[in-house]
Amino acid sequence: MELVTVGVDIGQKHDPTALVVVEAVERPTGRVRRTGGGEAAAPETEAAFEARFLERLPLGTAYPDVAARVAAVARGVLDRSGADPRAPGRRVTLVLDATGVGQPIADLLRAAVKDLPVRVTAATFTHGDRLSGRPGARELTVGKAFLVSRLQALLQTGRLALPAGHPEAAALAQELLDYEIRVDPDGDAKFGAFRTGRHDDLVTALGLAVLTEPYRGVLLTT
Repeated sequence: MELVTVGVDIGQKHDPTALVVVEAVERPTGRVRRTGGGEAAAPETEAAFEARFLERLPLGTAYPDVAARVAAVARGVLDRSGADPRAPGRRVTLVLDATGVGQPIADLLRAAVKDLPVRVTAATFTHGDRLSGRPGARELTVGKAFLVSRLQALLQTGRLALPAGHPEAAALAQELLDYEIRVDPDGDAKFGAFRTGRHDDLVTALGLAVLTEPYRGVLLTT
């Protein structure tokens, strides 16, 4: 089964739009899942995530052009598979950050991919460390703390790989280094790249692309 997710952080006045294409692959852990009731033990598996494509669009790109580019990337993912994109077991999902741009931009992206077998999910960021909903649904809400901690867990356990040699990979690695968690005097946590001139759009797009576990038998669930 090939599971591909396109994470999109929609840019605004001072931030560019970023796209990250991630493929999830199921791999054995080398351990055996113990079962009860006389059932035979089964090998455990986990999901590993491989970022296949990264792109940051020019600052100020108009939303219709953003939608057209996202559709082109999704079409490219489907075309490169060499298989019938509507075949059973194939899944391509687009998850976009609609927090600051609202439902109209989500609808614009849905219209751009309406002729493709792509499910579009509009994600809204909230406070806290909770995820409500799943990629593939029309909408979901996610705490920024959840997204950050999940990225950290995947990276630290070797389950998330960035494309070696990709021109944007170094930028993404720098964003991960610049990503900070700050707590204001009211006790509210703020997440992002706070250094002057830094952006966190690629980190957000990557986090949206790896929100949930796509396979059963996964050991890590954050």
